[in-house]
Amino acid sequence: MHAAIELALAGCLILLPYAAGLSAPAVMVGIAAGGLLAGLAISGSASQGRGTIPLSAHAVYDWAIATGLVCAGIVLGFVSGPAALIIFFAAGAAELALSASTTYSRA
Repeated sequence: MHAAIELALAGCLILLPYAAGLSAPAVMVGIAAGGLLAGLAISGSASQGRGTIPLSAHAVYDWAIATGLVCAGIVLGFVSGPAALIIFFAAGAAELALSASTTYSRA
């Protein structure tokens, strides 16, 4: 379920900044962050095999991307306006909530 929510959030990050009419830097940050998040979601969806990462690494990457999205929201809020702040800060908060609610253990 964690990977599915992350993948949906990645899609929103890729599409929403452009749909909201944000500046080019905000759209590019959204595409880059969405791509990273999609890759993380896909690599964490299998328990073992090629292209997977350990659960401890996945947890660290989740927290890092969430923190980066919150920081990007603050910076882009100054550069592009309040819409960028809301979109990226909300995405960071959603990823933080997802990371905090995940146990990161094999079921």
